[in-house]
Amino acid sequence: MSRIALRFLVRASLIAGLTALAGCAGVRQLDTGAPSGAASAELFVPYQFQVQAIDGTVLRDNFYTFDGRDQTLRVAPGEHELVLRYFDLIADNDDRTDDYARVLSEPITVSFSARANSQYAVTGERPTTPDAGEAFAANPSLLIENRANGNTVSGEIAVAEPEIETIRRGNTVFAPVGKTPAASTDAPQPAPENAPPQSLQMLEYWWNNASQAERDRFEAWRKQNGAQ
Repeated sequence: MSRIALRFLVRASLIAGLTALAGCAGVRQLDTGAPSGAASAELFVPYQFQVQAIDGTVLRDNFYTFDGRDQTLRVAPGEHELVLRYFDLIADNDDRTDDYARVLSEPITVSFSARANSQYAVTGERPTTPDAGEAFAANPSLLIENRANGNTVSGEIAVAEPEIETIRRGNTVFAPVGKTPAASTDAPQPAPENAPPQSLQMLEYWWNNASQAERDRFEAWRKQNGAQ
């Protein structure tokens, strides 16, 4: 079988799998321990926002695999703190190694208020390009609304700061872009334009977090090793 034919079959299988997840797998019920019935409320979460925790209880602790199922969870009346991860597969026609980019945000925390015998839903954008997905992961916008009247019941959202080593692995973005520390006034000249993005971000990070003494030692090392 030719490489082109094999690539077509793999892509067709992936699309079919995603279609099955979206249309046939149904909704995943998350167990929060809250009783069902009129004494509780139901929250619907679309699949691009994967639930990580609710009120400090972790419901999903790893995001190595993509899950295309929507989620529902029951909560008691009152105030709650929800932690989500924006996680989506986005068609990437420019990537010759993979037809889809996997975009995963840092934890997104949002608080909301629930009333008994009510239904709520998380709403937000659905980016359609990898660049838009990365931008959304860096600065997500979402709301939690009452499904009966459309009223917003959520407060401000907060996105966790990324760890520098999780910026990018292969074609998966694990941390928001644009979150590196601000450049200091005495930072060195930028690296060449063809420098790998990951390397440049790492250099900027370590330089901006180094003490002046450490910077002086680094400059001495550069001169000793013939750096221009």
